[in-house]
Amino acid sequence: MTSADYEAIGFMSGLEVHQQLDTRSKLFCRCPAGRRVTRVDAEVLRHMRPTLSELGEYDGTALMEFKTKKEIVYLLERGTVCTYEMDDTPPFEIDDEAVRIAIEMSELCNLNLVSELHVMRKQYLDGSIPTGFQRTAMVGLSGAIPFQVPELGVNRELSIRQLSLEEDSCREVSDIGHRITFRTDRLGMPLTEMVTEPELLTPLELQAGGRLLAHLARTTGKVRRGPGAGRQDVNVSVSGGRRVEIKGVHHHRRLPLLVHTEAFRQLNLLRVKAELERRGVTPDALKDPPKGFPWDTSALVMDAEAAVADTSFPPIRKAISRGETVCAVLLPGFAGLLSHPTQPGFTFAHEISDRVRVIACPVHVPFLAHSEIGRGGLISRHWKVLERAFGAGPGDAMVVVWAPSEDAATAAREIVIRAREALEGVPAETRQAHPNGTNGFERILPGPDRMYPDTDTPPLPIPDRTVTEVRAQLGEPPWTRQARYEELGLDARMARSLAVAPWADLFDKVAPHAGEPARRLAGSLEKRIPFHARRRGASSPRTVGEAPDADRLSPVVRALEGGEIRQEALVWALDDLLADPDRAVAEVLDNYRPRQDDEAELEAAVPEIAQMARTLQTASADGPVRWAMGMIMRRFFGRVDPASVRERLRSHLTVGEPLGNGDRSGGSERTGEGDE
Repeated sequence: MTSADYEAIGFMSGLEVHQQLDTRSKLFCRCPAGRRVTRVDAEVLRHMRPTLSELGEYDGTALMEFKTKKEIVYLLERGTVCTYEMDDTPPFEIDDEAVRIAIEMSELCNLNLVSELHVMRKQYLDGSIPTGFQRTAMVGLSGAIPFQVPELGVNRELSIRQLSLEEDSCREVSDIGHRITFRTDRLGMPLTEMVTEPELLTPLELQAGGRLLAHLARTTGKVRRGPGAGRQDVNVSVSGGRRVEIKGVHHHRRLPLLVHTEAFRQLNLLRVKAELERRGVTPDALKDPPKGFPWDTSALVMDAEAAVADTSFPPIRKAISRGETVCAVLLPGFAGLLSHPTQPGFTFAHEISDRVRVIACPVHVPFLAHSEIGRGGLISRHWKVLERAFGAGPGDAMVVVWAPSEDAATAAREIVIRAREALEGVPAETRQAHPNGTNGFERILPGPDRMYPDTDTPPLPIPDRTVTEVRAQLGEPPWTRQARYEELGLDARMARSLAVAPWADLFDKVAPHAGEPARRLAGSLEKRIPFHARRRGASSPRTVGEAPDADRLSPVVRALEGGEIRQEALVWALDDLLADPDRAVAEVLDNYRPRQDDEAELEAAVPEIAQMARTLQTASADGPVRWAMGMIMRRFFGRVDPASVRERLRSHLTVGEPLGNGDRSGGSERTGEGDE
């Protein structure tokens, strides 16, 4: 799809980027931050209840979570958690290190800083925070940063709505039935949330925006890296729809497919709405069952055990044998719509089953069947019995669900609620991201009633002195750094990559001359540091810990600039410095300075290597010359001209088009910058 196609459907998206800060302590206590543990010293069991907002109202999400009747188990390890996290002790003073980092990130986003931090409570009844709420404080508001993506034709500003400082939640261990288990090692770690305006108008723009904000946070050098350290929530809507939030996307590469799929899910839900309106279905036809078991109080629900008792469908037979309730729900006017596609591999029936799965918490799968399942499930005879019992017509659909009585009652009510929401089109929801690009229901989208002031934490003034100190050591924004690198002769892609790379400071300290030296150094660092990091098993292939010191790398670059070594030799010399940090730089350079006997040795080597290359069995016509180039360049350590070597080999071999300068595919994984 083109940007015009997304404009035609009214696609809009925005980001909420959460980033863990690399502080010593947690945000509201002095427990260490950043430790991941497996030991369990104690367990705590809790149940959550909703509380009223300042206006005396309940948040819809809190009420939904309360319906799940979850038992919440917290696994505690004494070195990473204290009584504050369990809500048995008031919060400590907010961590000053975290506040300073949040101010720095706000400055990089060009936000207007608040004069005082006012801590709020944000209700979370899913159990991920033992207190039932998250403490959060606004740090900056209303800013904008340059947003330039030439390949997408983007050259404008990206508006940042706000940046907040908040505490992280627990790590989920398991969620089975009505019991959910969490570890508390991550709980309370300082976290920033950067929120953009909904002005990212294509999936690729969204991905680029996410990467830009991640790079901006890393500019500080004070954020954590690794799985779970940075994650995005994505807000998506189309014309006629409502905002839907997709939670916890860990990888930028997943963003385009996720939001594309969500946009078309919303379009399909709007088509379902339009069809229901055409059929004249109204909310009155789908009223909530009164209190009590819905099969006793509502004409839309019936106990279906007698109707399906002789079924051969194993899930229902097993449910009956376990003493569970089997009930049926009538959906007037829904015939043919339960099988209406919503996402790849999903239909509207999955919208209903997802809601049942999350709120009723059935343990056994499957737990639901409907009258439009083509094969498997109940046979037509059973559906006819249910149809007669309901007095249903050809325009109606039916859903059968089985679970323990209390869960079956909750499930029946949720089926009716979700069907009625279909009359609104797109319900405002928070949804889970699936690895294949689809998504599933997680909870109702929270509203403003979930927020209220934290009475345990006094306002914290931000002194002008603190802001001045932060500004004095502010990092260079990635867009400024990129422009500087482009002035050195790097192309836009390489300049953008280097501007956010961990070795950018090393590049600056070495200070290569503009033109070929700068391009060669940038390309060599980008290829060889990750390669050596992977080979040594580093947690991240982009770790700067693999890089040599500037005082070791600078003489090599100076030798390149002075013509003492060939351009192709830089990547080889860098490899030597990375492979052996104790090796003398002078010794490394001696290997790559041209020697008097290089020409004579090359004259002898070319026929020898060419003869060997003729015996190779390769899939491509240029395979022999590629292999021969690698062998010779490895022997001469970049001391000879690749173009000259290639011409001599071509005089001995008949091949297709030769490769670019510096090819070393026959030697090893490492290549020169010019190979791109």
